[in-house]
Amino acid sequence: MIVFGNLDTTNFERHGSSIELKPYFVIQKLSLKLGGTSNFVTYEPGITGSAGLNLAYKFIDISLARSVVSQKMGSLNLESKYYDIRINSYQRRIGFDINFQWFIGFSIADFPENLPDTLKQFVQPNLDLVNYGINFLYSLNKKMSLKSIYKYRERQVKSAGSIIIGLYQNYTELSYSSTIFPDEITTEYNVVNSENRGDFYSIIPTVGYQYNFVRKNLHFSPFVSVGIGGQYQDYTSDSKGNFKGFKRASRVNFNLPLGYNGNKTYYGVIARYDQTVAKIQKTSSMDYSLVSLKFFIGIRFK
Repeated sequence: MIVFGNLDTTNFERHGSSIELKPYFVIQKLSLKLGGTSNFVTYEPGITGSAGLNLAYKFIDISLARSVVSQKMGSLNLESKYYDIRINSYQRRIGFDINFQWFIGFSIADFPENLPDTLKQFVQPNLDLVNYGINFLYSLNKKMSLKSIYKYRERQVKSAGSIIIGLYQNYTELSYSSTIFPDEITTEYNVVNSENRGDFYSIIPTVGYQYNFVRKNLHFSPFVSVGIGGQYQDYTSDSKGNFKGFKRASRVNFNLPLGYNGNKTYYGVIARYDQTVAKIQKTSSMDYSLVSLKFFIGIRFK
């Protein structure tokens, strides 16, 4: 599986390095919306910027990043901290990404329309989010290289596109010091100041399409995918009790990689939008979306 198609020299040019270093900077904005119809509560850590370093050895990449920029959010004027660890590998037609993120310190960006002002001071969430994800991709066209688009380990010579099938698995843990589930805030306004926790595990099959436009060392590779699956939910609310069960979940992903693939160095930028929406409680939903912009430069060592 690792060497699939690597002998094709007509459509691809290989790079011979086995060790690479890639410093990078990511600016992103995470949004977590809970509620139903018009009564949404929006939680955000604000805009965060993280600096990181990627170490690649042969076909495995490990990267570590920490937030260095954090926008203050909410009436508590909180700053968020963010940590990111990733292990991934991309071959010509197969790729996987194992990732871990930890956001510390959310604030409320938007309250429900009808929430009384006297209650707003009590629903500051001081919310932490821990996120684990595993994403698998498989390209159906042997003439397009995922390794060329995302890892720069080879250079695709001719433009080509492919249908890409995948499997997205994600575990999210929320912990918070105010009740955040929407029926307590939007229906009864029964705000409870207490420790609560929610665990959410999603598994979503996806299908998408990517086209790699190539001009010499440059490439532009837009990608879009959608998927529908399920989410197992286990959360505790002091005012409403526990809930365990399955709900429907959907996912939308857009990627816009743009890069230069040189012989000794490479560099580029990836714009990304990820959104996962899951039903929660009776008539409400949880909308988890992340917008990011990643800048990087890579150095090859023989």
